[in-house]
Amino acid sequence: MRSREFDLLVVGAGATGLAAARTARAAGRSVALVEAARPGGDCTHHGCVPSKTLLDVAHRVSAARQGHRYGVGEPGPVDFARVMRHVADVIAEVEQDESPDLLRREGIDLLTGWARFVDTSAERSTVDVDGSRVRARRVVLASGAHAAVPPVDGLADVPHLSNATVFDLREQPGHLLLMGGGAIGVELAQAFAGLGTPVTLVEGADRILGKEEPEVSAVMTRVLTGQGVDVRTGAQVTSARPGPDGAVVLTLADGAQVSGSHLLVAVGRRPATTGLDLDRVGIRTGPGGAVVTDSQLRTTAPGVWAAGDCTTPLQFTHVGDAQGRLAAANAFARGGRTDKLGGLLGGLLGGSGTFDPRVTPWVTFTEPEVGRVGLTEAEAFARYGSRARVAVVTMAETDRARTAASTEGYVKLVVGPRRVAPHRLLDEVVGLTAVSPHGGELAHTAALAMRTRMLAARLAQTVAPYPTYSLALRIAAARLFGTVGGQTWRPARAEPAAG
Repeated sequence: MRSREFDLLVVGAGATGLAAARTARAAGRSVALVEAARPGGDCTHHGCVPSKTLLDVAHRVSAARQGHRYGVGEPGPVDFARVMRHVADVIAEVEQDESPDLLRREGIDLLTGWARFVDTSAERSTVDVDGSRVRARRVVLASGAHAAVPPVDGLADVPHLSNATVFDLREQPGHLLLMGGGAIGVELAQAFAGLGTPVTLVEGADRILGKEEPEVSAVMTRVLTGQGVDVRTGAQVTSARPGPDGAVVLTLADGAQVSGSHLLVAVGRRPATTGLDLDRVGIRTGPGGAVVTDSQLRTTAPGVWAAGDCTTPLQFTHVGDAQGRLAAANAFARGGRTDKLGGLLGGLLGGSGTFDPRVTPWVTFTEPEVGRVGLTEAEAFARYGSRARVAVVTMAETDRARTAASTEGYVKLVVGPRRVAPHRLLDEVVGLTAVSPHGGELAHTAALAMRTRMLAARLAQTVAPYPTYSLALRIAAARLFGTVGGQTWRPARAEPAAG
């Protein structure tokens, strides 16, 4: 088959690849998008969309089961198959936003197959797609990531679920074993427990949600335990084997055994870069197979940029979307000049933008949510010492949480001194952790404050509507400058309390 030529070739049609392709197409470029499976990638089919849909149903069921406290009758049993059909319906609805027909109408050529690099140069690169040669002036690599499988003895010989298969279930597990206490594991543990499935969560580290602050781990351990989840931390799995009646048995390092009808492995994700022949064209990868890029998302091969889960440890859809758009703009930027506005104008005014992970928020969609952006208290202490300051508002102090009977959690605002005129009145926001309903929305507000280098005092001066959860953020900011509700700020600590 004769080769086809495009301005931009994008490898991978997940959130990152779609963003890159649409950005280039909006700029008038000819675009080909290569995908071995379905457009939408992990987020639509196996990640954000199905997991958040399942969590939403589980949260509703949990709330209904607590209704007797307020004079509401007990709900009936959960129709698990119907719940999972609802999850599939939402996936199908979201798929329409990235369907092959829609992409064609947008002027994007969708090539179905597996991509392998043939050669790259500053002028033109060649990629093989199942035997067909495709040439492009520029390439954006957005191959994503896949579920990691730990080297546990016997695990390969027992049936187990991953995020790619768990949403195919139509029969409710009798007892779910869940390996991994990160964000995915904790979210799915709460979802299945909320639907009435007995859950045992096994985490090798000494606490769940190890990337968050110790207080977050303590709060969410209490919440999960209160919902009936058997949370086992410091529990290394040494082997897995089949049990009676199709069960799975895990043996832990201390000799204890746990068994369940189903095993879900959620111990992290690895960049999907194997089989692309990256070495052949000099695209360097680092630990775990992640593609090495500079701050402008250029790889070590000429004419090739990379974005999203295949290159960044911040494996979130919103990061992939932002990086995909930036990579596509930078691929056609002129002169290599850097856009000082952090990528907002990258490519449009002739300069290349840079990706700034410092102001990237993320959310664990549990109940309560865990919203996070910037530095933790310990990280702020490591950078600024005791000049970093912290203000905390517990949910139990806020009227909105009281009215919702959802008083677990807190909002912690972290500020640091400016290099110029380091005075407390001029401190700026450097981090936020919000463990509360809608904590992710609070993280976005803090991200805006950080991106604009807003004075923390501005947050204290900005009126928040009563009674909302956002009022907790304003109170925290006010405590940085005085006593509010009997509480004020404190210096940051190297090791915040875990409780």
